[in-house]
Amino acid sequence: MEKKIILDSVNKYLEHFSEEKDRLNLFLEYLEKFNDDEIIDWNNFDGHIVAGGFIYSIKDKKFLSLYHKDLNIYLYPGGHIDEEDKSPFEAARREVFEETGISNLKALNIVDDKIVPIDIDTHMISYNERLDLPSHYHFEFRYLFVVPESYDIKVDTRELGDYKWINMDELRNNPYYGKIATKLDKMLKEG
Repeated sequence: MEKKIILDSVNKYLEHFSEEKDRLNLFLEYLEKFNDDEIIDWNNFDGHIVAGGFIYSIKDKKFLSLYHKDLNIYLYPGGHIDEEDKSPFEAARREVFEETGISNLKALNIVDDKIVPIDIDTHMISYNERLDLPSHYHFEFRYLFVVPESYDIKVDTRELGDYKWINMDELRNNPYYGKIATKLDKMLKEG
C-alpha cells in the first residue's frame, strides 16, 4: 500500500477532526520514519497500520462485538492490512468479511472520500504468546458499516471465540473503545 494513500487519508481526517492532531502525533512521527512496505509489515515491531470496522444493525440498534482469543476481550472486527489491499478501507471490508462472513455492508462516511475513516486510533498491543510476537503499536483506521439487521454469524475460530450484538451503552462502557462511542452515536444520528 502506498504511504501517500495513508497520508492523504490522515490529512483529510484532520481537516474534519483538527482537535485530534496532538493525539495523532506518534502516528505522524511513525509515518515520517517508515516507507510504503514497512507501514503494513507485521514484522515491524515499532508498529504497523491496521484497519477495522464497527458493524451496526439498523433494525436492532446494536453493534457486533467479537471475542478475540489472543487479547481476551470483545472488540469489533478488524486486522492487518495485506499487500493487495489498496486502502485501509478495503482492508477493513475484507477483514470484516473474513471474520464474520457479512458482505452486505453499507459504509457511513464522514466525508465523500470513503478511505477517510471515522476514527484513527493508536494503541499498544501486548505480547502475543500464541504467535510469540513482542508488544508493538497498532495504528488503526476505524470505519463504520451498517447492515439491515443482526445476523447469526460463523466466526473464524482460529482467532475468535464468540460474538454478541451489543447496544450503545455497552459499547460506551467498554474501555477498549475509548471516545469512539460519541463519534459513532453522532454519525448514526446524522447518517
